[in-house]
Amino acid sequence: MSVQGSLQIVCAKSFMEIKIRHLWIIILISCGARFTDGESVIVRETETARFRWQVPRGTSVLAMYVLNQNGTGVLLANTANRHLVAPSYEARVNFSGNLSAGLVSFDMSNVSRSDAGTNTCGNGGLSDIIPNCGQTLIVLGEPTKPVISLQSTPVVGRNVTMTCSSTSTTLPADHGLTFTYTWKIDGVNINLPGGASLTVLVESHDPQGITCHVTEDEGLGGDSDVLMITPDYPPYNASISPASVQVKETDVVPQVTCVSTCRPACSYSWKQGSQTVVTGQVLSLGAANRTMAGSYVCTATNVYGITQSPAVSLDVQYKPSAVLMANGQSNAAAVDERGSVVLSCAVDSNPFSSISIMNGTIRLNHVTEAAGASFNWTGADCLDGSVYTCLARNIVGETTASVTVNIKCSPRLNFQYPTGRDVYVEIGQPIRLQVYILAFPQPTFTWFKQNGGSAEPVDLSKWRQYDEAMTSYIVTDIVEETDYGVYYVNVTNTLGRFRMQFQLGKKAPLSVPENFQCQNKAGSYILQWTPGGDDETRGVGFLVEQRLPQANWTTVSATVASDGVRRQVELPEAGDRTVFFRLYAAEGTARTSPVTASCTSFTVAVDNGELSFGAGVGVGLAVAVAAAAVCLAVVCICRKKRLSLRNDPSRQKEEESVYHEVAASTVTTQHNRQQHRQSGAGTSGSTYDALTSDRDTPTEAPAYEKLEKQYVNMAVSAYDET
Repeated sequence: MSVQGSLQIVCAKSFMEIKIRHLWIIILISCGARFTDGESVIVRETETARFRWQVPRGTSVLAMYVLNQNGTGVLLANTANRHLVAPSYEARVNFSGNLSAGLVSFDMSNVSRSDAGTNTCGNGGLSDIIPNCGQTLIVLGEPTKPVISLQSTPVVGRNVTMTCSSTSTTLPADHGLTFTYTWKIDGVNINLPGGASLTVLVESHDPQGITCHVTEDEGLGGDSDVLMITPDYPPYNASISPASVQVKETDVVPQVTCVSTCRPACSYSWKQGSQTVVTGQVLSLGAANRTMAGSYVCTATNVYGITQSPAVSLDVQYKPSAVLMANGQSNAAAVDERGSVVLSCAVDSNPFSSISIMNGTIRLNHVTEAAGASFNWTGADCLDGSVYTCLARNIVGETTASVTVNIKCSPRLNFQYPTGRDVYVEIGQPIRLQVYILAFPQPTFTWFKQNGGSAEPVDLSKWRQYDEAMTSYIVTDIVEETDYGVYYVNVTNTLGRFRMQFQLGKKAPLSVPENFQCQNKAGSYILQWTPGGDDETRGVGFLVEQRLPQANWTTVSATVASDGVRRQVELPEAGDRTVFFRLYAAEGTARTSPVTASCTSFTVAVDNGELSFGAGVGVGLAVAVAAAAVCLAVVCICRKKRLSLRNDPSRQKEEESVYHEVAASTVTTQHNRQQHRQSGAGTSGSTYDALTSDRDTPTEAPAYEKLEKQYVNMAVSAYDET
């Protein structure tokens, strides 16, 4: 009894997941097979093929031909175990079968591709084919060189599919054998189930080399060429240079370049907030203005996505602009007398500014690195009415803003300007009578001349009147005898009135000061004299002789004190020597002859700390005597020339003229009051050394209290008489 051959397949199946160079691979199934009777015989060219099969059951065979794939006999065997090999196969075929047992077995050596095909059984003849009897000879050939093709463009972050194509050369063509595929990435085996197609996730931005190895049955196969894949990817790593920009307004903004890694190439745009300001890789804004300041972001885009750079900060520096307000008013503010004044300066600048609130040259408050400053005080009065200024400076530039503060007050005399009440002029000379007033609202001025027991308006056909804001004056070009007398001006506004009287008199001749002498006191000289002439301002010009015998005279600046009878001035000592002083009575360009006094200083002090003329012994006494002699000589010379000097203009030019005037008050009086009231008002800040200069140094103001009583008493109501 014969048994039909069967196929037994023994497979070892193993799976392993391996991640190699970003590709996931699963090891393929490998199987080993052992063929038994009746199945295909697989050999390579030149190898020996061993055929063995059983004649199907129920088949009665006495003699049987083995036929090749072309139907040509290979051998003949019978049940008597006799066989005959065809001449063309005689050298290669060796029969070892037992036909009586239904077993056909023979070896065929040196197999060629032409031997491939199915060997069948002929029952006693070439054409009587026994079904299901025979074996197929498969002659293995090497597959054609594999070729890898991409099914889509590789993109980082996406799957890509690759196909490996190869053609079998094994015969017969219907052999039924299959390929197994081994993939490599950058030379590393990556085994995935899927065979000819491989789908992987692209995770690397770098190019990679892909190869495919095709194997058919018992290991015949070949490698593909290396396919280099360079993946595309969306933009990433966007960077900018420089990372921040600082520029002064009106200067050209430095360009900023944006770079991103992307494939294919990116397009670029720049946004400030949600608004696109520049299309292109370079941020170019031209001339800077303050509205450009802020953050700019670069966006890089390609077909696969977008990315944004870090923000670049644009700092536009500009000089200050300022608004100064008084009690909330930016142009002018009217404040009730004894009310409050709040000055506030708002500054827009980059960087912050050094800010000073000023009244003229007086600095009321100063802050540094700030956006604003303020100054306020209570108890405002007429002296506080002024134009106030805010000065703001930073490293780019500076600016000022002003506001006018008007203090509502009835008219009163403005002691910031000296006013002569008693005026003396010669007939035929011009004269001007003028008054300076503090008042708000703006007052009206009316000038009168006392005529007997009544006052009459000044004759405007002879006098000209000029009113300019807070001052009024009348002027005439030629004074006549009838012009002498008492004048006064009425100053009126809605809050009250003020009257000031003037005495216009005939100018008397200058007279020489009398009793001019020097007293030597510890640390100073005291010069005393009796005034000459009518005018209290006369006789206050001094010249001091520095060296003998050249007689170079130098002006002495001094403040004159008076007790109504005598005047005196105190001067510091000049050292151990005799000093000569010369005194004139002066008015305008006219002056009298000089009178002279001398002082001798000593290093030896008396018990009471004072030195008087002739004090000391020994050398001191000798010096005193010598000084007295020189003094006497100078006095004699001066008195001798007094009359000739009056009438000799050329001699007058040789003498220096000095005119010293004592003002009633200064322009800084009211600011001293403000600083006294509001010490430390306003905000403070750290010192900004780069912006501090001498012009920030406030001027010291004299004490206001010296004038306050007199100042306040000048104000009268509209119903009071002055």
